[in-house]
Amino acid sequence: MLINGANYEPRTINDIVFGNDEARLRIEDIVHNIEEIPSSGKSAILLYGAYGTGKTTLAKMLPDNIEFGKTKNELVMPAEFIGCQQGFNGPQVMTLIETILGVSSLNASKIHYFILDEVDNLSKLAQKSLKSALNTTRGIFILTTNNVSELDKGLLDRCVLVEMNAPKPNQCLDLVRSIVSDLAIEIADEELLSVIRASNGSFRNLIHNIGRYARRKAKSNEQNLII
Repeated sequence: MLINGANYEPRTINDIVFGNDEARLRIEDIVHNIEEIPSSGKSAILLYGAYGTGKTTLAKMLPDNIEFGKTKNELVMPAEFIGCQQGFNGPQVMTLIETILGVSSLNASKIHYFILDEVDNLSKLAQKSLKSALNTTRGIFILTTNNVSELDKGLLDRCVLVEMNAPKPNQCLDLVRSIVSDLAIEIADEELLSVIRASNGSFRNLIHNIGRYARRKAKSNEQNLII
């Protein structure tokens, strides 16, 4: 998410704009080890919602934050990232998970971390196998999906569900104002809100659109000065 060389990708969980308070609170409870995972048959976190709302970005942040919340130590063994959209089939996924769980974790928590991106791309049979793999206390699984209705019900039952849908336009104003300020361009909030609404909840679209809008605004201001 670059504009004029500046990167507006969230760097911490505090930079994530959640669409609702409950989603934010669930994540805070997990990373502060208030809601312990794995526990009570749940060893996974499912981030679900619309495209471009920061699910994968948040998923990549969670292992470090959860480990620190549990042990006050950083990860020694990075999370295993599995892009389910990249041609992995069920047996490949399960073999990889079982192989990693079969060795001792060097993390202070003794837990392995897995990120399964776009998990709805797994077949129904693969999802049932994954459901079985979640019956463990040796791993934490962070799943993302745009299509929660495509997931096996037993798989869902083993997850803490975190909705990641589009925030309200006003919730994005601070981010957009900071971008506009960095670009040294004055744009009224009503104009910014219009750009936010046109982005349809996608932060990818929002960053792209606000950069383009700011360029057009700057060019218009230059032409008005000439006139």
